[in-house]
Amino acid sequence: MQTFGGHKGSALAAMIELLAGALIGDMTSAESLAFDDGVGATPCHGELLLAFDPARFLGDDLAQSQQRAEQLFTAITSQGARLPSQRRFEARKRSERDGVWVDRSLLQEIEGLLN
Repeated sequence: MQTFGGHKGSALAAMIELLAGALIGDMTSAESLAFDDGVGATPCHGELLLAFDPARFLGDDLAQSQQRAEQLFTAITSQGARLPSQRRFEARKRSERDGVWVDRSLLQEIEGLLN
């Protein structure tokens, strides 16, 4: 797991490593890499989902806080940076609009597996 942002980034990385690994009984990133043994497969891990309801935290300040968040997102994207998942959402829209192209031989191989 690569860190960012100096000591604060290291602290965030350690927190995520603990929450998504050791504290839920799963592998840490180092253990997952060792388990992979250099194969380069998708990491072997579980999933930890955290869900927050902004309305519970913010109450009457929800709309104002959402506006502030949107200003932050605009500041990020106006510099040419991407927001997390932005590329995935754009790809999904493109696929819905244009379809998904699959090599004919791959499609035939997949169809062969269905029979």
